[in-house]
Amino acid sequence: MSFQRTRRTFRYIAFLVTVAILLLAVSIAGAQGGGTLRVGVNAPPGTLDPALQSDDSEIALNRAIYDYLIEVLPDSTIGPNLASDWTVSEDGLTYTFNLVDGVTFHDGSPFSSADVVWSFERLKTTESQALNLLGDFTIEAPDESTVVFTLTTPNADFLYGVGARQALILKDGQNTPNVIGDDGALTNFNGTGPFVLQSYDPGSRAVLTRNESYWQEGAPLLDGLEFVYMDDQQAQVDALQSGQVDFVFRIPQTIVASLEGNEAVTVLNQPSDIHAVIRVRADAGSLGENVLVRQALKYATDRNLLNELVAQSNGLVGNNDPIAPVFTDYYDDTIETQPYDPAMACDLLTEAGMNPLEFTLYYPQDTLDFNDLAPALEQMWNSTGCITVTLGNLPSSQYYDDSFENNWLAAQVAITNWSAQPSPQSELAQAFTTDGAYNESHWSNADLDALIAQASQTADVATRKEIYSQIAAIFAEEGPIIIPYFQPLYGATSAGVTGLTMNSFPGLTDFRTVSVGS
Repeated sequence: MSFQRTRRTFRYIAFLVTVAILLLAVSIAGAQGGGTLRVGVNAPPGTLDPALQSDDSEIALNRAIYDYLIEVLPDSTIGPNLASDWTVSEDGLTYTFNLVDGVTFHDGSPFSSADVVWSFERLKTTESQALNLLGDFTIEAPDESTVVFTLTTPNADFLYGVGARQALILKDGQNTPNVIGDDGALTNFNGTGPFVLQSYDPGSRAVLTRNESYWQEGAPLLDGLEFVYMDDQQAQVDALQSGQVDFVFRIPQTIVASLEGNEAVTVLNQPSDIHAVIRVRADAGSLGENVLVRQALKYATDRNLLNELVAQSNGLVGNNDPIAPVFTDYYDDTIETQPYDPAMACDLLTEAGMNPLEFTLYYPQDTLDFNDLAPALEQMWNSTGCITVTLGNLPSSQYYDDSFENNWLAAQVAITNWSAQPSPQSELAQAFTTDGAYNESHWSNADLDALIAQASQTADVATRKEIYSQIAAIFAEEGPIIIPYFQPLYGATSAGVTGLTMNSFPGLTDFRTVSVGS
């Protein structure tokens, strides 16, 4: 697809999405409107600085206070927000965004292109994760209602970078957003978003009220929004069933089963690319340096059985690479991966001179369904007769602590969770290139590096799929990872909640069209 055709398509999509949002808001407002939505969620673990956020709870709070220039919708397409429309030059190097008129910040000051320039320049100075998608760019404002990005090389995922989770728009000159004083005073929570923060208790809740001057007509519908912080997922579900909260997300499959038959609760189930990565280190001197060991672990793993046992067959089994079946434009269902064959696994380990194979499998015990997945994997591998594995279950605070001896980057064999990505490119670039920031398998493959770089500059969908097919083939033959299945995303609301569409990255869920009735 040419960039010229891409330009027309984006403008058409922008128009349709804007109309759809407005119509939906008006129709819901006429039906009931108002109310306060209480969201049961883990407390934000780190910074509240929008440019540095990564966790659902941080992003959900900031998404309510601030707006994006454009945003990634639940189906992974791009929609307008503070930018009403945009164009892309034929060579794919210039992106021009036209801004919505009449927008103000919570303090009453007008929004302009200077705020956009400041916010994106600040992503550079803070070394935000958004840069992984944005790549190299310059930004300028020819006038108050126009912003122009110029790229050094084509970047097929650049729009996903503009809508990255960290790319919220701050007020020009604001370099210390979201400050909470020792006395609880709130400073610089000044966005253009649909809700205004009233109070914040890190261990209890955040209380927000509707922005009465919000620029989008008919939105938000809610009178208020509260984030009720509780770290235990079962406690969140119990609070939903007892009427203390109205929405919870990222519910493990084992807990979802307890909600069946409760007419006061609506269970949300959305296919996604959320997944566990079971990986073995592949660098020199590591357990998986020999490709035969990597292949053996794949033959020793019955992924269909893991899907059945842990996800009750609700997961999607893919190709042992990050290109999930939900990426329908890019997923290649013709790739052949290793079938479950314990005898073959043992033969390969013998050939590698590593039979028996012994190691500890490390994993964060408070992530997804890992407390079910890891023991099932332990039993499966130990039953081969040539692999002996013990479990090293750690709290996330230790597992992701780089100073811990067997942290997620250092352990020989480990399980790490990957949340939803807007496209396969994000995870491929961050976790599987030689110099990727999150290359926890320490795998280096020059052919793979070149293909990932090529995909990043390829806008044509068919051509990009061919590149991804080559990438998938390399993973099948040499990859140091096992992806048992792609996890469906579960959430739940009380019966009175309407207009809520859970995002595949739930912290990005849009609450502007939500209402809470009796």
